[in-house]
Amino acid sequence: MNFLYYTLVRFGIMAVVFCACVWFGTGLVLGGLFAVIIGFAVSYLAFPRLHAAAGRDFARLWHRVVPRRRRRTAAEADAEVEDSYVDERLRREGREV
Repeated sequence: MNFLYYTLVRFGIMAVVFCACVWFGTGLVLGGLFAVIIGFAVSYLAFPRLHAAAGRDFARLWHRVVPRRRRRTAAEADAEVEDSYVDERLRREGREV
């Protein structure tokens, strides 16, 4: 919820700055560039607690969507190689795997 609120505040600031830039005649591209830079800077500096809460919300969402991969240890990799070697040797000798 904080992530959505922070995003809306940031886009609101960007819209106000963009409209002000267009009103003063800076052009669409330059006005858009100013709006993005000023919007991000003001929202970051003026709302630090909301920024931190939005980061925590996004991290929780990210960890739910993308599960963390468990890294294999060297011992597990070695055991897998040894098991495949033994299985292959047993198959060549015609014994049960």
